[in-house]
Amino acid sequence: MAQTALHEKARAHSVPLILAGEMQLASSMPASVGPSRHAGAADAACARRVRRACARVNLHAVVEDGRMPTPSQQIMRLGFGFAVSQALRVVADLNIPDLLASGECSVEELADTAGANADALYRVMRLLAAEGVFRETLPRRFALTDVGAALSAGTGSGPRDFVRMINAEPYLAFEQLLHSVRTGEPAFDKVFGKPRFDWLATHPDEAHLFQRAMVALSQGANEAVAEAYDFGVAGRVVDVGGGHGQLLAAILARNPHLSGVLFDQPAGIAAAQAGAGGSLPRTEMIAGDFFDAVPPGADVYIAKKVIHDWDDERAVAILRNCRRAMAPGGKVLLAETIVPAGDEPAQIKMIDVTMLAVTGGLERTEAQYAALLAAAGLRLERLIATPVPISLLEASGA
Repeated sequence: MAQTALHEKARAHSVPLILAGEMQLASSMPASVGPSRHAGAADAACARRVRRACARVNLHAVVEDGRMPTPSQQIMRLGFGFAVSQALRVVADLNIPDLLASGECSVEELADTAGANADALYRVMRLLAAEGVFRETLPRRFALTDVGAALSAGTGSGPRDFVRMINAEPYLAFEQLLHSVRTGEPAFDKVFGKPRFDWLATHPDEAHLFQRAMVALSQGANEAVAEAYDFGVAGRVVDVGGGHGQLLAAILARNPHLSGVLFDQPAGIAAAQAGAGGSLPRTEMIAGDFFDAVPPGADVYIAKKVIHDWDDERAVAILRNCRRAMAPGGKVLLAETIVPAGDEPAQIKMIDVTMLAVTGGLERTEAQYAALLAAAGLRLERLIATPVPISLLEASGA
């Protein structure tokens, strides 16, 4: 963006020019720059400053007279976040993004096709248009934006299934977040009478939606993880809690010398077998409970987005079983998102509070993961960056 245009935009919204300059800097920065040990200190500090600036500048929050909102108005906006969240679920459930995929429509046409009240649907879509999900091209006539298109089944069901999943039972659990903060216990257990994963085991439709959301959202991450780590000296890898096996399949595809073990609960293995037509190349599928034991004798035990589901005690139990099972010289490889320190804006901090309320798990800093591994008899050797918001923590026997 040209400097003059940027300054005009900043003046129009009463944004300090220092923030405008940082926004311009953000637009010229490589996407890979971030606060990791692989970036220079200056680049890391610059990236942090830019993210804080962008977090403070929310153009959708500008009040009608063109001034930035007051602190009270900003708090009110945060408090109304539930309205946007549930509005997203409504349009996802009604398949509105798919209905708009071929072109703009009137709200009456959309309501007739979706089986909704036109006036009520209009109010929901008007809210989401203000958030950049839709565009109101004419009164009561809407088009899809690039953001809204992410909710369309035609572009992959991951975001759509995620929105539908997270705004169902987890949303209801958040009503008891105060219980979690006072006790440290999952609010989900209080609301539904049992832990999240036990509840999913008795609700197949919701479990299927959960699995679809996780599988679709993991596709890019699986390739990134498989590419980031050198499996050259390994012969056998166990994917602990590997679900449908997409990560293991990506690893084996890049490493033809490897054999693999997909290890998960019986329901997960059954789903993986059904999805793979009974088997995966060079893969043994084993059902079990990683709190009891994991298949022995492998060179690498990888767990992607598994440890964050559990509190420290149960996470250590999983890691200790991996430590006992691995071959001499073996490695444990965790694929997790690292929580940045301090008040740096990061979506993972929202996910962390969700874990608190829903599963009792937590997202962790690098130091917390190092301590967790040490408690299981493992030593953190290195942290490996990937192109996605997931890092690989490589650990060996202490």
